Order: sequence, then structure tokens, then C-alpha cells
Amino acid sequence: MRATTDDRLRSAVLWGAAVAVLAAGGGWWHAAAPAPTAGSTGPPSVAPTVGPREPTPLERALATPIEPGERLTVRLDDSGDIVSVPRGFWAEIDAATGVVTGVEGDPGRIFFRDGLPAFRETVWRERAVLGPGERIVRQSAEGVARLLLQYRCTRPGSLTVTVVGAGLAGPSEIDCDGTVASARVLSRGRPFRVALSATGDREVDVEAQLVELPR
Repeated sequence: MRATTDDRLRSAVLWGAAVAVLAAGGGWWHAAAPAPTAGSTGPPSVAPTVGPREPTPLERALATPIEPGERLTVRLDDSGDIVSVPRGFWAEIDAATGVVTGVEGDPGRIFFRDGLPAFRETVWRERAVLGPGERIVRQSAEGVARLLLQYRCTRPGSLTVTVVGAGLAGPSEIDCDGTVASARVLSRGRPFRVALSATGDREVDVEAQLVELPR
């Protein structure tokens, strides 16, 4: 009978210890739980309104107006940002000699490494691939008395220039080494024709333009 009483007493002590441990654990959990954020029960925050986005330097460069077929070149710094966008190029020419006397834009383009120069007073411009014996002919209207013809060709071969209805004060045949030739067209305001012919046994790339000289 005494053993039973001792067993009950021991069980009661163990139960009380277990309750104390559970109570202490609950208190620790409550203390360790994160505190509720102030205002978390209120309405969700609204993102600020974003205005129109400024175009990037590249987008502004791509919006730069250029002539058909012209290449747009941009310069980048070490970070990849655009630091300059070359504008259009124009050249002024002397009325008496046809020599370029003024440049607007990048002066490096005056050396014609990539083709003929661009002029505000250009009457017509021609570019073609001519085979042996082939030619192109351009007709010019009357009324313009002071004109300059420029022409060049590349790849092995030569180019012959013939003007009908006017005189040509310049070379009538050139080698196709890329050099630009210039010649005054002496039309005295009358209409005339310009013929460009490939001589040789291979195709050549030909460029030519007629420019009105300032008075």
C-alpha cells in the first residue's frame, strides 16, 4: 500500500515538471516570434506613378535622320555609352576650279575613301557595276551653265567618259584605282548627255555625280 502511494506521488511530481517545461517553452516561443509590422493590417501600398521614360543615347542615335544608303557611325566610351554621333557631311566647292574650299561635318570624309563626296548642289548621282563594253547614260536638262562632273571606279580595269552636247574640261579616261576625277562640263546652259563605259575584260564598280557650281 505504501509503494502505491509513493508511485502516485512520484507521478504527480513528474507531471508538474512537464507542465513547467511546456509553460517555459511557450513563453520562449512567444518572445522569439517576430513582432507584427506596424500598419500591416492596413490597405496595400500603391506604387508611385512613373512618368515618360527618357530615350537612351542609343535610341536617340537610331532616330538620327540620315540619307538612304548612308551609314550611321557612333563613338562609344569604355563603359559602352555613346559619346558622339557624327552629323551629315557637306562640302563647298570653288566655282572656278571645282576644288573643295569648305567642309561642314567630319573633315576626314573629304578624302573620299568610301566614295564620292556629298554636295548640296548635286544634280544627279549614279552608281553601277559595268561589264566589258557596257555603259550607262545620263541626260541633263538645259538651264544650268556651271557644272562639275566627278567620277571614279574600282577593281582592275578603266573607265571612259563621253559627253555629247557639251565639252569636258578634264580626263576622259581613268584607271579604276579608286581615285576621284573631276572635270568641268562646258554646256553653256544647253542640254547634254554623259556616258560612262567600262573598258577592259572585267567588271568594274563605277560612281559618278554631276554637281552645279555656285555662281
